[in-house]
Amino acid sequence: MRSVSIAMATYNGAAYLADQLQSLARQTKLPAELVVADDGSTDETLAILAAFSHSAPFPVHVVRNDSRLGYRANFMKAVGLCTSDLIAYCDQDDVWFDSKLQHCVEQLDASGALMLYHNAVVTDSALVATDTLDKHGAPAAYNPPLTMSPLSHLFGFTILFDRRLTQFIPLWEKSISYLDGQSREAHDQWTCFLANALGAVFYEAQPLANYRRHGSTATLTAWAGAPFVARALNALHVYFHSSEFLARWENQAIMLEHRAAILDEIAADCLSPFANEARAGAGKYHGYARLHRDRIALYKATTVGARLRRFRGILASGGYRNADVWAKGTKSALKDLLIGVLRTNRILPNRTQPTPTPN
Repeated sequence: MRSVSIAMATYNGAAYLADQLQSLARQTKLPAELVVADDGSTDETLAILAAFSHSAPFPVHVVRNDSRLGYRANFMKAVGLCTSDLIAYCDQDDVWFDSKLQHCVEQLDASGALMLYHNAVVTDSALVATDTLDKHGAPAAYNPPLTMSPLSHLFGFTILFDRRLTQFIPLWEKSISYLDGQSREAHDQWTCFLANALGAVFYEAQPLANYRRHGSTATLTAWAGAPFVARALNALHVYFHSSEFLARWENQAIMLEHRAAILDEIAADCLSPFANEARAGAGKYHGYARLHRDRIALYKATTVGARLRRFRGILASGGYRNADVWAKGTKSALKDLLIGVLRTNRILPNRTQPTPTPN
């Protein structure tokens, strides 16, 4: 069974850190090391880590940043310091089930995948269960290369991945997050992208941790387990505000273009063991990006005739095949026809909006 390093990023996490650390110490398969990158905590975080290091049944390495990096770069720093065969992301405020590491390593070894992620129990700050992450699960346990949506939103603490992916950390600087079209990708987005572009991803439907939600949670995205009505109203808000709707698609197109370029760079290295996989992935991501640009152009066209020509062009190119639109081809075609071409809900103004240039 391969060894595991735990990569943890901390910042003022004293309130819940001790619970998380104790759950790491209870693992039936102990990690080879815990690597912590602290982003300049001013509370008792470092003291808690120091006390834990004296009793932990594995080595604890803590590095404190001289200046704040933000959680994205802080996680990437922690990962870069890990030395084991496999790496598990770890937040500062959750609680892992005792069998998490052992179960994940066994499944990853048996599947031959590059990455595994698992279900979890969503809790409040007192660890009272409120939901699960099952809605974010993959349609199958074993997901071959390039079969997961490039817009998949995974949760870092559920991920265990092959250390070979860390060789591409220098390329992370060239990534762009689809959330804002400017920041680097979050650690979990980046790892999922690489893993499924270059290999397979395994999904474990069994919950293996408590995902604690509380007021000081570092991630900025809203909890996706919000009531259906709230999520539906949010979706309608996006569609009824055209600039917000198109800006989101622009950000996604930029992300896809950057990912395609990153894969092109990996494929160009003839010595890379992932060159062939990267070449296939680059072709797929270039296709994703073109499809996004074509759909943006459709929605920006000012006449029905121009929009219909764009729609027919996407249809003729195979852009609405299910496999090319992340298993939503038919739904995307209907949406583009009704909302984009015919504008049955009159949500978009008939004016052209400038398209940002990719970085």
